[in-house]
Amino acid sequence: MAATALVETLKNAFRLEKKEGLIVDAIGLAPAYHGLVTDQYILGVSAPSLANLHESDQTRRIIKLLFTHLTLEERRMINCVRVFSNVKDLDDHKYNDFDDYPYEGYEGIQRKLPDLYPVY
Repeated sequence: MAATALVETLKNAFRLEKKEGLIVDAIGLAPAYHGLVTDQYILGVSAPSLANLHESDQTRRIIKLLFTHLTLEERRMINCVRVFSNVKDLDDHKYNDFDDYPYEGYEGIQRKLPDLYPVY
């Protein structure tokens, strides 16, 4: 249940950053490397307040937050960060583990889709 604790820590971190103007309405964790590595995740973030920034600046802002609020062990669980402008885009990309292009091996296999967690 390490993912459950990580989700709660992330939600708390994003709530704290709301005071600094960062608006995150939902997050999701997808298994990194298609689940071949335990306790490694791709973090998907819906951050409407970052929509006007370049993609690399959006990611840099979220990574800075991770280094500010998460422990080393928690940060090690996050393999990759993907930032989206809204919840719909985040939801649409969960089918590809928050990547732009689907992994060809997904076709015809049963796998669990990442859950999305609202951040209030």
